[in-house]
Amino acid sequence: MKSLKTFTDDRGSLTILEGGRDVPFEIARVYWIYGVEADKVRGKHANQSSQQFLVAINGSMDITLEDINGRRVVHLDSKTEGLLIPPGTWNELSNFSENAILAVFSSQHYCPETYINTYEEFLEFIHHQS
Repeated sequence: MKSLKTFTDDRGSLTILEGGRDVPFEIARVYWIYGVEADKVRGKHANQSSQQFLVAINGSMDITLEDINGRRVVHLDSKTEGLLIPPGTWNELSNFSENAILAVFSSQHYCPETYINTYEEFLEFIHHQS
C-alpha cells in the first residue's frame, strides 16, 4: 500500500496521484469499476506486462493477489492509499460495499493478447517464472 499526498482544510480534502511519481509508471489508461453487487467477483485474470495502481475512490472492496510468492488479500477502503499490482499477478476483486468505486490506473493501453484469463494459464505462467 502507498499513501497518497492529501491536503485537508475547512474547504475539504484534495488527494493527488501523479504518474511517474506516486505510481512507478506513466499512466496510459484510467478506468473505474462501480455498481458491483456484494456477491459478485471481478478481475479473475493477470496481465503479462502491464502494471496497475488501484484506489478505492468510494466505499471498500477486497483484492486477492497471487504471484510466484503466494496469495494474499488486501482490503481497500481509503481514498488516500493505493495498491500497486505488478505484471504477472493474478487478481480477484470482491466484497464490494454499497456504492463502491474502484479507480484503476494502468501502465498500458488495453491489449487483450497480454491478459491471462484462466487460473490454469496463470499457474503455468508463474511456473515458467520460477
